[in-house]
Amino acid sequence: MLSPMQLSKKIQGNDSSQRINYLYQISKKVVEKNPVLSAYYGNLAVSVAKKNVLKIHPDIKRQLCKKCRCMLIDKKSAKVKIKNKKKTKYIQVTCNTCKMTKYFPANKGNNHRLWLENPEAIVEIVN
Repeated sequence: MLSPMQLSKKIQGNDSSQRINYLYQISKKVVEKNPVLSAYYGNLAVSVAKKNVLKIHPDIKRQLCKKCRCMLIDKKSAKVKIKNKKKTKYIQVTCNTCKMTKYFPANKGNNHRLWLENPEAIVEIVN
């Protein structure tokens, strides 16, 4: 059996991860009624992650505006369009709060994956 000290070392930043998750969920719920409050919670989540040197999951990062940290949800706080540029398709997401635009690749033929999803990114699996 592990002592509380060993357990806290094994799960580094567990409290911070839970707080980031909670702030993310609040930000997602509040975005429709008050986008500025959603941006505040998103900014808090990012600052907690930075302070505790934790990485935010890429799926969560993609849902936050890079400029104002508001939650990007289609038809509520963002406009989503599919664009063609030089034979490649892109998903264009524009924030309604600050008008910042993000582009994501959307080609079916090409296998666009995040680096974390590649098999060579996994060094060791810890249980």
